[in-house]
Amino acid sequence: MIAALIGAIDETNAWIQKDPAAAVAELAPTTGIPAPILSMAIGRQSFGVKPLTDKVIADQQLIANTFFELGLVPKKIVVADAVLRAGL
Repeated sequence: MIAALIGAIDETNAWIQKDPAAAVAELAPTTGIPAPILSMAIGRQSFGVKPLTDKVIADQQLIANTFFELGLVPKKIVVADAVLRAGL
């Protein structure tokens, strides 16, 4: 299931990179974002799925710890426990 989702995201990313004008034409009416703004946003964005690095996981852990300390989440979260590792 996750592999299918990642595959679909990769296909969408390839389509947007290949033909950003077509992506803008299709997405602007459905999102309500004006085409010039959407075109600029697409030009500035990087889409797709990449593996999380140890640094990203550590940074997310700091945020999770802060949320716990502030009482925004009821229990401590271990971010690494929620990360899907390659090959699993």
